[in-house]
Amino acid sequence: MMDLSDGLSTDLPRLCAASRVGARIEATKIPVVRLQNRGRSNRLSPSTALDLALNGGDDYELLFTVHPTKARRLPRSFRGVPLTDIGVITPERTIVLAHRDGRSAPLHSRGWDPFRKS
Repeated sequence: MMDLSDGLSTDLPRLCAASRVGARIEATKIPVVRLQNRGRSNRLSPSTALDLALNGGDDYELLFTVHPTKARRLPRSFRGVPLTDIGVITPERTIVLAHRDGRSAPLHSRGWDPFRKS
């Protein structure tokens, strides 16, 4: 388990590297932001919302894994915070983002990395 303060696209590879595994995450399962503006909903394009969910930081969310045989025992929420299944851990050491249309592509780290050279 770890926090997602640097963004899912940066923190998921760190979690996987520590366990020498990969992951396949489903784009449609990733919770996205919905903005509120004086009672009206402002809509972000689906690609912008997904980009923020993958690469934005300081979300104060936790990322964790659970063995598939124990996943059913998890509650749908914990202390009012929804728990969301976004994918699976794989033995291959790659991180893949699967899209609704069947396309899959490597997930590139574009979140916060203080050591990344520009």
